[in-house]
Amino acid sequence: MKKRIFQFFLITFLFFFLGLGIVYYLFNQTKREIVLNNNTVVMAILKNHPELEGEIIDSLKNISIDEDFSILEKYGLTSLTSLEYLNEIKDLKNTFFGSFFLLFFLVVIVVGFYLFWIERSRKREIQKIDQYLFSLLSQDIQVDLKDFQSGELASLQNDLMKVTSRLKNALETSKKDKIELSKTLADISHQLKTPLTSLLILSDNLSSFSLDEKTRQEFLKKQEQIILHMKSLIVTLLKVSQIESGMIELKKEIITINDLFSYVLEQVDLLLVAKNITVKKEISKNLKIIGDFNWVGEALLNVIKNACEHSKENGMIEIRASDNPMYSEILITDYGEGISKKDLKHIFERFYKSSSDKESIGIGLNLTKSILSRSNATISCKSVVGKYTTFIIHFYKGIV
Repeated sequence: MKKRIFQFFLITFLFFFLGLGIVYYLFNQTKREIVLNNNTVVMAILKNHPELEGEIIDSLKNISIDEDFSILEKYGLTSLTSLEYLNEIKDLKNTFFGSFFLLFFLVVIVVGFYLFWIERSRKREIQKIDQYLFSLLSQDIQVDLKDFQSGELASLQNDLMKVTSRLKNALETSKKDKIELSKTLADISHQLKTPLTSLLILSDNLSSFSLDEKTRQEFLKKQEQIILHMKSLIVTLLKVSQIESGMIELKKEIITINDLFSYVLEQVDLLLVAKNITVKKEISKNLKIIGDFNWVGEALLNVIKNACEHSKENGMIEIRASDNPMYSEILITDYGEGISKKDLKHIFERFYKSSSDKESIGIGLNLTKSILSRSNATISCKSVVGKYTTFIIHFYKGIV
């Protein structure tokens, strides 16, 4: 739009100065014709009365216009048509009309060319938008800023770019979600295949009449363990899927870390008592982080459970929390069996199980990492086999 306004004012100024030039030319031509007319009258008088030259010239220099046309009317020379016999008037007439038609044709040509250029530019822009929409319908979603220049349709082009950008993001998210869904379904299928096979075998054995009561009870207990394992696997997988797909909007609450660990340790109280594990806490009283209390609690619960499961009888778990201008740091250390270097780089991968941990589902720490990633936090681990394992969690105060 700004470009069109600029072009309009440019053409207006051009014709203003062109018209001004023509008016100035016609004004000079009129003065010239007056001089010629005066010369004709003076020469006609002086031809018969040369002695009046000085008087006539003085009169011309000091002449004042008198609208008394009585003498000219006497001879019928007041009518404008009566001047047509003068060649100078004919020339002046031709100059005026010639200038008018020249200006008229120049205006028609320039305005016509300008309108043609505008229409052609608009057609090109409309064709470009039409091709762009056709590409969108063909799912060829590409945004090329060079194709969209400012003009009458700039606002529409800008809106199209926004719609395209959103469609592109939606399509990429949809593709990503499909891949993740496919991966999750494949993982679930793979993980459930073995326990389901075990359940079928146990079910067949339990239907046998030759089983004694002791063996039957053992089979039933094993069946219950497998069902609980499957339940835990399915529930955890659903949580991972909900977090990674963005189905759940995590809250941004102010969480006191002492309150958070009180809640987490309450959940594993029986496990701590069963192995007689001591928990040592070094947490500042007013240390706070921003996050979703329940989901961050879920993430830390998985870490504490992992520490409990790998701690020795009568062992100890240390929880330390500190703060600095960049992040709040939580360190969770157990002094159990430790993790080998080979396993350490894979522990946050889904369904990864170390060679020493056959009972693990292999998804708890993966869920922890997913939750912390959505909470502007990171988790890492360092360990020495047979000595200790420390999980390091940073809750950043800015965006990372």
